[in-house]
Amino acid sequence: MNATLDRIDIHAHAFPEVFLRKIAAYYPETVKLREPAREDERLVAYWAGAPLPAWDSERRLREMERDRVAVEILSAPTIYSRLDEHTVELCALLNDFQAEAVAACPERFRSFLHLPVHDVDAVARELARWQGHPEIAGVVFGSNMGGRYPGEAIFERVWETIHEAKLPVFIHPVTPGACFGPAVPTIVLFPCDTTVAAASMIYGGLFERYADLRVILSHYGGTLPFLARRLDMAIDIPGFPPGHGQDLPSLPSSYVSRFYLDAAQGFHRPAFECARSLVGIERMLYGSDHFFTASTWRQRLNEFIDELELSADDRRALLEGNARRLLPCF
Repeated sequence: MNATLDRIDIHAHAFPEVFLRKIAAYYPETVKLREPAREDERLVAYWAGAPLPAWDSERRLREMERDRVAVEILSAPTIYSRLDEHTVELCALLNDFQAEAVAACPERFRSFLHLPVHDVDAVARELARWQGHPEIAGVVFGSNMGGRYPGEAIFERVWETIHEAKLPVFIHPVTPGACFGPAVPTIVLFPCDTTVAAASMIYGGLFERYADLRVILSHYGGTLPFLARRLDMAIDIPGFPPGHGQDLPSLPSSYVSRFYLDAAQGFHRPAFECARSLVGIERMLYGSDHFFTASTWRQRLNEFIDELELSADDRRALLEGNARRLLPCF
């Protein structure tokens, strides 16, 4: 492998054409397809206002070379927009596809597993199916899953199963149940929903019950670094309803530093400094949100990181060292 490929991108999406066609058939009211007009174009599915291009391995490998990315960890978190009779099939489809991508290029790709979280028995079966596979980096969850948030009691047995499997969890935003304002959800509501997901986990006491829980939040944790102290409102001011940290042994804001944060779309110095001050460089990971056709996000992120005044050790930790330490696939 090229010695200059020094980045592990933990936040890179892959949507096989068969998956896009299935979700368009199952959910025609929310997913629309644009068929390719020329041989050099790919199928595109529009979901939550965002264009999802069908996977093209050769193109992706060229982009990785261009962007100095050694390894991408693949995921398709759109699966969590619905939890229904199709979810078991779609999760298995995505996991199988990612395993095939790894098999074709074992040095370049790894896999975050997708799980049918509304069916605990199916979760256990899917985790067992992939147990011992060296390409598995962990599990991907949605910020909400079928409108329910990760810290809710309904997912307790799922967390138990994942904890027993010793797998980290990557939380990626999906469209929240209620949308407001003129902007499509991906622009503003996605990072806000990541913050709600993190708050649900803290208030739900997950970090107390699972001491070695490892959770990665996308996009510097959404708005969490900026709003962390606000999580203590129910402690600071009497009269809030229960379930907002009153029963925790520590302030809710003290748990924020337990998360890992990726740098996707993080080419903004104040946001970077806010995230670093909250969790430290040792809990920050290189991630780009790469998949959009013609996106410059990863190139802009690279330019931003290259210009940061970081020690050699800190730069190495951010680009690949923290991922190697955190994820079981390395």
